[in-house]
Amino acid sequence: MNKLVISPKILRLFLIAAGLFIAGVFLYWIRSILIPFFLAFFLAYVLNPAVEFWQEKKLSRSSSILLTYLLLIIGFALMGTYFIPIFWRQLDVLMYSIPTYTRQVHAILQDFYADYQRIIIPESLRLEIDNVIFNVEQALTGTMGQIISGLLGIFSHTFSIIISPVLAFYILLDQKEISRRFLEMIPVRWRWEFLYLWQEIDQVLMKFVRGHLLVALLVGLLTSTGFFLIGLDFPFLLGMIAGLADIIPYFGPIIGAIPALALAILHSKKMALSVLVVMVVVQQLESNIISPKVLGSSVGLHPLTVIFVLLLGGKLYGVLGMLLAVPAAAIARILLFYFASRMGHSYKRNGLK
Repeated sequence: MNKLVISPKILRLFLIAAGLFIAGVFLYWIRSILIPFFLAFFLAYVLNPAVEFWQEKKLSRSSSILLTYLLLIIGFALMGTYFIPIFWRQLDVLMYSIPTYTRQVHAILQDFYADYQRIIIPESLRLEIDNVIFNVEQALTGTMGQIISGLLGIFSHTFSIIISPVLAFYILLDQKEISRRFLEMIPVRWRWEFLYLWQEIDQVLMKFVRGHLLVALLVGLLTSTGFFLIGLDFPFLLGMIAGLADIIPYFGPIIGAIPALALAILHSKKMALSVLVVMVVVQQLESNIISPKVLGSSVGLHPLTVIFVLLLGGKLYGVLGMLLAVPAAAIARILLFYFASRMGHSYKRNGLK
C-alpha cells in the first residue's frame, strides 16, 4: 500500500493558509476593539508627511509631532468656532423639518396618483405602478432619516475618536522602532522584496488617501458655497455630504447630489435646476482642475475594474466597502503583478519558459 507523501512546500503553503485563515477569523471576532487602532494608524499615516517636514527643519521627532498636533488643534478650533455650530444648527433644523418634508413628498405623490388614476390602463399594470409609487414614497421619506442617522452614528464611537489621536502620537513617536520590530519578523531573504512592495503600495495609498481627502475637502467647500449662493436650505450640511461622497469614484457625485436635489425639488423646479448647475460646475472643476493637480495619474486600474470593485465593495460592506474598494484593488494589483513576475522568473530558471 502506497503512503501519501506531502511535499514540504505544499505543507508549508497549507500551514500559511491555515494561519492566515485563523488570524482573519480572530481579527473579525475582535473587530470592534480594533477600531481605535485602525483609526490611529490611519491618522498617523496621514500626519507623518507633516511630521517629517518639521523634522527637516531641524526639530526633534517629538517636537515635530507636538507642533503638528498643535496646528491640527488650532485648525479644528477655528473650524469649531464657525463651521461646527452651523453644522449642528442645520442638522437640528433639518431633523425638525423632516415631518414637513415627508408631508410634501406624500402630497406630490398623491397628486401624481390622482392624475394617473384618470388614465385607462390594464389593472395589472395599475397594481405595478401603485407598488412603485409606494416604494418611491417610502424611499424618499426614509433617505434623509438614514443620512442623519449615519452622520450621528459617526459620533457614537466617542471613545475611538478620543483615544485614536493618543495612540497615533505613540505610533508616530516610535515609528522607526515599530518598523524595525516588524521587519525583524520577516525572514532576511524576503526583507528587500517586502520593502520594495511597501514602497509601491505606499505610493498608491498616499495618492488615494491623502489626495482624495484633500479633493473631498475642496469639493465640500465649493459645493457648500454654491448652495449658499443659490439660497438652498442647509448648504453646509449638504455640501459636506457631497464632499464625503466624492471620495467614492464614479458613483460619489451622484450619491452626494441626491439629498440636495431631493430637498430642492420640494422647494421648486428652479431651485432643483440651480442645484444641478452647482453640482455640474463643481464636478467640472474637480475633474479638470482639482483632481489632475492633486492626484496626478490614476492608481493604474481600468475604469471597468474600478466599477466592478465599487459594486462588489458596496454589496459586501456598504458605503465603507465602496470607500476601501479602489485602494484595496490597487494593492491587490501590485501584489498580483509582483507574484506573477516572481513566478515568471522561477519558470525561466527551471527552463520551463
